[in-house]
Amino acid sequence: MPWTTRSTIVSSLYAHKMLLYALVSSVAVTTTIANALKRHSNFYSLTIYLSKSNRSVLILANFGLLFALLCGRAAQCIFFGALRPQEVERLYDRLWFFVTESLLAFTIFRDDFDIPFVLMFGFLLFIKSFHWLASDRIEWMDQRPYPGPPAQFHVRMGSLMFLLWFIDVSMFAFAVESTTKNGVSGVMMFASEYAILMASALNISAKYLICVADLRRARQRGGENAPPWQNKSMWVFYVELVTDFLKLTTYLVFFMLIVAFYGLPLNIIRDVYLTGKSFISRLRALFRYRAATRNMEERYPDATEQEMLALTDRTCIICREEMLIRGNSGEDGLPASYDGPNTTPKKLPCGHIFHFYCLRSWLERQQSCPTW
Repeated sequence: MPWTTRSTIVSSLYAHKMLLYALVSSVAVTTTIANALKRHSNFYSLTIYLSKSNRSVLILANFGLLFALLCGRAAQCIFFGALRPQEVERLYDRLWFFVTESLLAFTIFRDDFDIPFVLMFGFLLFIKSFHWLASDRIEWMDQRPYPGPPAQFHVRMGSLMFLLWFIDVSMFAFAVESTTKNGVSGVMMFASEYAILMASALNISAKYLICVADLRRARQRGGENAPPWQNKSMWVFYVELVTDFLKLTTYLVFFMLIVAFYGLPLNIIRDVYLTGKSFISRLRALFRYRAATRNMEERYPDATEQEMLALTDRTCIICREEMLIRGNSGEDGLPASYDGPNTTPKKLPCGHIFHFYCLRSWLERQQSCPTW
């Protein structure tokens, strides 16, 4: 066979690897079931035979994985359409990390490890993937300029968020009820995971509503020329703070239950530490921001005309726009009612001058002079 022909065949097989995998898996499961039907005509005996054969279990599990992948691909096309390369890369990284972390948790619940446990874990992984993709897609939405994504995007995201909320709440209620009736077991891990997913769903929904409110505000104030929403980043900050608090509370409750019934869970220590560190950092940043922005009008004086004339460059280094003195009647500089980043320039104790709202936005992230 010529080298070019062989290369073409290999490239074609690689391009259709999912189709080839589906074909091989379907043939394998069909052959396995047909062979079992020749030996056992009764459904019960057929089920027992398939469940006791390691080869049959492996082939059926592989076909179940194929079915899950096909369902995931169908759901992806419905709610997201084509994924961006960045979303695919981040999804693979998160899946790999979560699976490796879960292997440590399985050592704690090894006595509960059975087929229903594996199926519940597979479903959890499936639902987590769509939470991650929804979070990335909302982040993409936030970066889109006015007028934002088309109406189809909002229909998709609204439907997906409703579905994720329904599944999270239902599975959490099921896991809690099972733990209450049957005692502490591996199902408790799924209760904590779905509680974390509910916090993530809250985060996604809140950020989506903030983005929608920002687009609506822009539409009412001039569209593309609308001034930026100065308090938007603060609302996002509060959402992240509440999310970290809910996750930290869930991790601590789960951690204490595991310690009480199973011993020290090494796999959870990292999550507790990182979530706690993030929450404390955000809380400290909030206190520093509140202290830095308290009475800004009085604490930071307006830059005078003489001070502005003394500047060699009137560009605000935060927004990269020119700073102008606000006039009283619109004759000099800007009108007093101007809404946007180019409002009264403020002078810090260090002598540097910035737009008032630019400085306020900066202090939400850093509590120091932007030039330091």
